[in-house]
Amino acid sequence: MPSAIPLHLRLEVAPKAEQDESDLQRSETIGRMTHDMRNLVKKIQELRHLGIEDNKIALPKICVVGDQSTGKSSLIEGMSEIKVPRSAGTCTRCPMEINLSESNEPWRCKVSLSKSHYYCENLSLRKISKAKPLGPWVPMDPQEEHFITLENKDQVQEAIQCAQLAVLNPQNDPSSYVPGSFSAVDKTSTRVKFSPNVVRLDISAPGFSNLAFYDLPGVISQAEVDEEAYLVTLVENLVKHYVLQESCIILLTLPMTDDATNSSAARIVREIKATQRTLGVLTKPDRMEDTTQWCEILTGNKFVLGHGYFVIRNNPNPAVDNEQARVEEELFFSRAPWTTDLGGFQEKLGTRKLQTALSQLLLDQIRSSLPNVVNQINEKAERIKAELQLLPQPVTKSAIVDLVNKLRDFQSAVELCFDGGSKDSQMLRQWDYIASDFRLSLQHTRPSLKTDTEEDTFKEVAEDGNDDGDCEIVSVQLARTPNKSRTPASDTKPSVVSTQAISQPKTQFKTEYFDDFKVPKYRFQLPEIRRINESYSYGHISNQNHPRASETLNKISVSHWDGPMEIFLDHTNKLVRSTIVNQVNKVFAPYQETELHRHISSTVSRHLSQLKKDLELQALELLNQEKSKPLTTAFAYIQAEEKKHYENLTYRRRITRAKAYLKSQNELPEESSKATQKAKQIDVGPDPFDNEIKMMAGTRAYYDIASTRFVDSLAQKVHLKLFRKCNNLCSVIEEKLQIHGPDAAERCARLMDPNTERRMQRERLVTQLDKLTIAQQWLSESTKKDDVGEEDKTMVFQ
Repeated sequence: MPSAIPLHLRLEVAPKAEQDESDLQRSETIGRMTHDMRNLVKKIQELRHLGIEDNKIALPKICVVGDQSTGKSSLIEGMSEIKVPRSAGTCTRCPMEINLSESNEPWRCKVSLSKSHYYCENLSLRKISKAKPLGPWVPMDPQEEHFITLENKDQVQEAIQCAQLAVLNPQNDPSSYVPGSFSAVDKTSTRVKFSPNVVRLDISAPGFSNLAFYDLPGVISQAEVDEEAYLVTLVENLVKHYVLQESCIILLTLPMTDDATNSSAARIVREIKATQRTLGVLTKPDRMEDTTQWCEILTGNKFVLGHGYFVIRNNPNPAVDNEQARVEEELFFSRAPWTTDLGGFQEKLGTRKLQTALSQLLLDQIRSSLPNVVNQINEKAERIKAELQLLPQPVTKSAIVDLVNKLRDFQSAVELCFDGGSKDSQMLRQWDYIASDFRLSLQHTRPSLKTDTEEDTFKEVAEDGNDDGDCEIVSVQLARTPNKSRTPASDTKPSVVSTQAISQPKTQFKTEYFDDFKVPKYRFQLPEIRRINESYSYGHISNQNHPRASETLNKISVSHWDGPMEIFLDHTNKLVRSTIVNQVNKVFAPYQETELHRHISSTVSRHLSQLKKDLELQALELLNQEKSKPLTTAFAYIQAEEKKHYENLTYRRRITRAKAYLKSQNELPEESSKATQKAKQIDVGPDPFDNEIKMMAGTRAYYDIASTRFVDSLAQKVHLKLFRKCNNLCSVIEEKLQIHGPDAAERCARLMDPNTERRMQRERLVTQLDKLTIAQQWLSESTKKDDVGEEDKTMVFQ
């Protein structure tokens, strides 16, 4: 049969007579093939995501394998038209499933996490055996979790890297790694080096190939350190786990910079006797030194693979898009030696030709495998039905009453925690500490002023005030000899109470969360304030404060608030989560080993994650308001505060200038207290930066009002959007558990059944049967006679 002919032998140039066939016939056939392929590939993707695969049911797939640094990234980028992480330490450490599909909608990428294994802390990393080929990774029922949806190709690299971090840190909530999320987790370290769980990309765009494949971690021949020697076996077993099934098409990458005999990935392919279902992809042709070996490989004289070899070249520069890379690739293969020594392999050169070949391979594999897949699904469904007959489920009349009573107890316990009525719960007190420290962190980081400037220069002057020098002369007198011409501001010393009231707060934090926010985040300089004011003062009097200059200073002063806010939200959410979880474990302690406890824990976790997300969005909106438009209508209050700050800053500025004068005269005492005391007796006259001091006083006064408002508004959001909604957890749990439906009694009994092993076995079987039933319906609806005959396929492919 034609389908039995190896693909690389079917890619021949069609005879001229066949090429002269009707354009209309060719167009219609291509259209039928495209539609047929899109439907078949999509159907297999849906079956895979349904989670029905196991050692009995093997769905067709393509897996990309190769050693590390063999050009796999270039191959993936060329086929999927995205950029993958390439920086140091970002190699593929977990399988990545990429599903490409054609769509009439704009480019879109949905990133998901597919979990088929859980990480068991009790199992040793280094104990890898035939019984446990993946070490501490234990199989589990498949789970899908949405990570992020993108509509911009430039965001794919970061999203893939963050998703891989989430997979490699199974102890943390994956949502903590979503780009742009508020989280205090370390986004640079990983708990494990490799994982069998999958980062899945569903990419759709107009004109896309209908293709699906897995990018597997690169095979390593030796570990970086002796303690990680087990990783060599773990990665090899992970690769074998995906490629052992006969329905898997293997895409083997080999760099043209190395000897093909050195490939560990090629060794694995030979060991599992999979060469006949393997297609070789030769990478890095621009660094090839000798054509002899590769000519023999391409002609099939050495290292023969069932589907032959293709050669690709990709530009790794992230600034070069896929279209430009394909143009460069086509130009590269239009030159020697690809048109001379290797000129006979033009049909094997280029990413686009590889994509076409893979699409046909996958289509052929799906067509040949589909009847067997249908039989396997039907057989498994019958086996599960027989097993369920042996697992009757007991039903108790009091199950609903018992469960409702427990839920009421849980509701009361949660309300006591958030209303402050429980002596055992210190939740509100702990949150008060966090909120207090948040407020204090904003006070500590209030902008300060550098009171000395390089322009504060003095020279000795005569008693009569006359001077015949070229430099500016400042009249300096002792404070005890009053100068009636002095301005009131320069002659005013604020009271001790006033100075203390507006000085930087000395209160200590009650927690360690805000230790990075103990000092001002910005220190203004007087010349800097003057420059900002002058930049807005064209057409205005230069010694007056311009409103937009004051607004600029206010924006700068609050620009760092996102840091303390993220810490406040993160620890608030952690405190709430731990409080709720503790109450779940306490109230439902008798059901610790039942499905009820797991269902409630899962429901609570998801609900709290949603509340956390909603709160963060509201907090971000508040922050953006404060950053984008500084505003207050508390005019009387801000004027009073501005006066206090002006008095304080003027006093400090006068002392600084007096000390500068004394130092210029070599009269400044070394002891700080004596220096300050002597400076108080000196009057250096009007301050040339008095206007800038007034602006700084206004900024500090606004900062005090804005920071108080921001903290109070955010604390109010926490109470309304988090605490209050936690009091409604009972109704959320009841809805998720469906304990008031028509099958409530049976469901409650199942949830509270102490026979955990039997109950869990039945639940697994029912879940599997439901998935198989859906698969049977899908296949029944889509199994139709293939509209495209073998002649049409051959003509189109030629």
